[in-house]
Amino acid sequence: MQIDELGRAPERDAPPARTSEVLRDLAYSDGDRVTFGEILASLRQRAFGFAMLIFSLPSVLPMPPGIPTVCGAALAIIALNLVAVRRRLWMPKVITGKSVARADLRRVVDRVLPGLERLERFCRPRLQFFTEPLARVVVGVVVLVLGVIMILPIPFIGNIPPAIAAAVIAVGVTERDGAVVLAGVLGAAAAIVIASTATWAVLLAIVHYFVTR
Repeated sequence: MQIDELGRAPERDAPPARTSEVLRDLAYSDGDRVTFGEILASLRQRAFGFAMLIFSLPSVLPMPPGIPTVCGAALAIIALNLVAVRRRLWMPKVITGKSVARADLRRVVDRVLPGLERLERFCRPRLQFFTEPLARVVVGVVVLVLGVIMILPIPFIGNIPPAIAAAVIAVGVTERDGAVVLAGVLGAAAAIVIASTATWAVLLAIVHYFVTR
């Protein structure tokens, strides 16, 4: 499935909506269910950033097993698009054909909108070299690592920090705010440390259990 290029300027007579406004429109549109393909198709010019946000938000909150894995896989595919410097976002039909209940989407959006709107107050176009093609490759590598971490069954809150970092990066990319992208990358470094620490602690506990039996 092909989605419009990230960052391409919208028509001059239609100023771009804020990320929170687009998410609210998606959550409160008609229909009991919506496919990821329909969501991505509605994102138009800022598909890469919005797609990252759509697939990172569900895992920002505690979710049943399986959801972080699907979202992590989708983030990894988006990241590979960035690393390959694709001008259009491609996602496999196995993902775009999946649907989510509009009520579930609405519940997630309602939970994250207050924080997102606070973040948007600080967002403005700046340090835009962090959103240029070469920098997007670096961002893609970072998001790829975060996606892989979300796929792994990391104990405790291991999937939440990478999802938060990916969401912050996504907002920065969507709003063309390099400072927010940089903050998200720094958050990604912290998320990687947290995930590594949690995994290492579990491995040590398993080894200790078998050694002391």
